[in-house]
Amino acid sequence: MIHRKYFGLVAGFFFSVIVSLALALIMTYVTTGGITLMPVVMTFIEAFVISYIAALIIPVNKIGGGFAARFKAEPETMKFNLLSNIPITLILVLILSFSLTALNVGFIAAFLIAWLSTVPVSMVAV
Repeated sequence: MIHRKYFGLVAGFFFSVIVSLALALIMTYVTTGGITLMPVVMTFIEAFVISYIAALIIPVNKIGGGFAARFKAEPETMKFNLLSNIPITLILVLILSFSLTALNVGFIAAFLIAWLSTVPVSMVAV
């Protein structure tokens, strides 16, 4: 069993792996029209590093729990789990889509348009 002190780190690791893999597969398919190994691997690595570091820095569990508490959701219920994941997903999508757009496109004149066009697809993926 994982010690309670390290549960967040381990859970964050697995969450980052799953989110990064889904994002890499879907975004590679959307942007290239197919799934090839190297773009998927590169996007996965970039997304994993960014999402894991972001989850370590930003208190997403506290933010999500606070959001669910506003709707009077009891901890350990489905309603609490669903509501607490809404702000976590929004934060993660914005950070990942911004970072991956900056890495892959760069800060060009059309950066804002490129970034905003990735947000809906990223939201579905995450």
